[in-house]
Amino acid sequence: MNQWLERFNTAESVNEQISVLKEVDEASREYESYSSIASLNFNKNIHDEDAKAEKEYYDSIGPDMQEIYNKLDRAVDASPFKSELSLEWGDTFLKKIEMDLKTFDPKIMDMLRTETEYRNEYTKLIGGAQIEFDGETYNLAGLGPFHTHKNRDIRKRSYIARFHWFQDNADEFDELYDKLVKLRHKIATTLGYDNFIELGYLRMERSHYGPNEVANFRKQILEYVVPVVTKLREQKKEILGLDHLYFYDGINFKEGDPKPKGTPEELVAGAKKMYHELSPETGEFFDIMINEELMDLVNRDGKMAGGFCTAFPKYERPYIFSNFNGTDHDITVLTHEAGHAFQCYSSRKQPLVSYLWPTMESAEIHSMSMEFFTWPWMNTFFKEETERFKYKHVSGSLSFLPYGACVDHFQHWVYENPEASPMDRKAKWLELESVYIPDRDYDDIEFPKSGGIWQGQLH
Repeated sequence: MNQWLERFNTAESVNEQISVLKEVDEASREYESYSSIASLNFNKNIHDEDAKAEKEYYDSIGPDMQEIYNKLDRAVDASPFKSELSLEWGDTFLKKIEMDLKTFDPKIMDMLRTETEYRNEYTKLIGGAQIEFDGETYNLAGLGPFHTHKNRDIRKRSYIARFHWFQDNADEFDELYDKLVKLRHKIATTLGYDNFIELGYLRMERSHYGPNEVANFRKQILEYVVPVVTKLREQKKEILGLDHLYFYDGINFKEGDPKPKGTPEELVAGAKKMYHELSPETGEFFDIMINEELMDLVNRDGKMAGGFCTAFPKYERPYIFSNFNGTDHDITVLTHEAGHAFQCYSSRKQPLVSYLWPTMESAEIHSMSMEFFTWPWMNTFFKEETERFKYKHVSGSLSFLPYGACVDHFQHWVYENPEASPMDRKAKWLELESVYIPDRDYDDIEFPKSGGIWQGQLH
């Protein structure tokens, strides 16, 4: 690295500096690939000690790598050829560097390591859930199908089992989150910020809008979306034949929500046909995902909950991780996460590894679009239940907006009030929930009723 810095700083032309940055970019692609593989292997099996050790190694050197990149970023920022570098790679190249420089200082390196440790503890806690229900043991994803069962008693009891596990671990969740919030506040103030919010925006690369714009967006959701979602829930009462909806009445139809027809292998085969018919490009992409085994889709014990798309830039390949559990969400994964993966695959030849992904919010354009681009093929998966799936898909997408705004509002409040107690946070969640989701009723299920449901929100 010192050689790169010296060559960059003593370069007599922009072409010499570009040559150095290209070498650094190749090394970055390699490092990010190996780091992603280590993280993926840990998420595949949180009980695998070798995978855990490898991830811990990459986590431990992460701040050191940030320090190296920070030195080079400072050199780029001070370069006499800065405008020429912008012509080579665009304004975004310099904007990203400007934001990165505001998120790091060697003084916070040990705190960054600790922050990662806290996040890993949460991953292990969530991924290690073992929940007893009707004589069987399930992880969180495995319990999911019972939450949308057509039998109301089964739905309620499955949620009671879920939240009983969260209640048993509530103190650990509270302590872990409290430590994380306070640590992030300390990191932010060490960097000169009032609290973590501005630092969080910079980390998420929100370069063209801030808290005021986000607050206005939340306000519009309250004004225009919440009334629509409330009407949808009134409509649901009629469809289900219920006088009152409780939290566990998340299904959309009396006969139960639509389920994909076929085994995981058959669903993937259907997706292959779908992506070939959608376009030559998506067909080529999905063939690679199958042939090179770049998907881990089915739920199993020891596997981290949730779903995501990651990438190995050195090899120009994305990877899809999920937990199929026999619900319509399995198909959403094959479209949503595939949208992320296709975008990443399409960007594989971008000149800089930092251009592989858009910003976090912009990335959702590709994933959500793919969910709806693939609607003409949903009959492949749902057969006679296709129209019911489409209704659920649209209503669910709308219903997410108030919930997402509630989570966002809550996070802003949490980081504005780092000294708040766990009970304060739960009370604030209930207050915000009553605004964004005014008709939510947890019945007599104590854990969510006391304001703890947000602890299961992965990201």
